[in-house]
Amino acid sequence: MELAYTPTGEDFREAFAAQARHTTAGRLARVVWWVPAAVSLLGGALKLADGGAGVSDAVAAAAMAALALFAPRLQAALAHRRVSRRGGPRTVVVDDAGVSVTDRCGTQTRAWATLSGFVETAHLFLALNRSGSCLLILAKRGTSDPDALRALLARHLAPVGRPAPAGPAPQARV
Repeated sequence: MELAYTPTGEDFREAFAAQARHTTAGRLARVVWWVPAAVSLLGGALKLADGGAGVSDAVAAAAMAALALFAPRLQAALAHRRVSRRGGPRTVVVDDAGVSVTDRCGTQTRAWATLSGFVETAHLFLALNRSGSCLLILAKRGTSDPDALRALLARHLAPVGRPAPAGPAPQARV
C-alpha cells in the first residue's frame, strides 16, 4: 500500500499527544516536565507561607510551569522542522517487508521486526519502535483506504490503546 502526503505541524502535535497517552516513554516524558514544575510551585508556596518568598521564586515557578506546558508543542515543532528540511512531499510504502519512507533526501526502511506496535488517532497511524520513543507518522489523508492500512498494520503489529472511531479519511491539506 502506498501513501503520499506532506507532514504538517498538526501531524506532529497529534502524534506526540498520542505517544504521551499510549506509551511508557510518552508518559515518562510528561513526568519529567511536570514533576519539577510541581516541586517548584510547591516550594514557592511553602516559602510564601513562611514569608520568605521573593521575586526569583515566583519567576522560577512560573518558568517551570510554562516549560512543562509548552514543551510538547516545542518538541512537535522541532520534529516538524527537522522533517521539513528533508523535503516536503513524501511517499510511504507499507508492505509485508515493513515501512519505507521516501523523500527528496532518499529512502529509509524499517522492517516490521524493529517496530513493536501502532497507535491510531483520528487522522494518523503511528508505528512505534520497541521503546515507544520513536515513531513513524502515517497520515490517513495519504491513502484512499485507511481501513486497508489499518488491516495491514494489524497483521504485523499489535495495536496500542483503543482505535479511533471509524469514519472517512480527512481530505488532503493544500
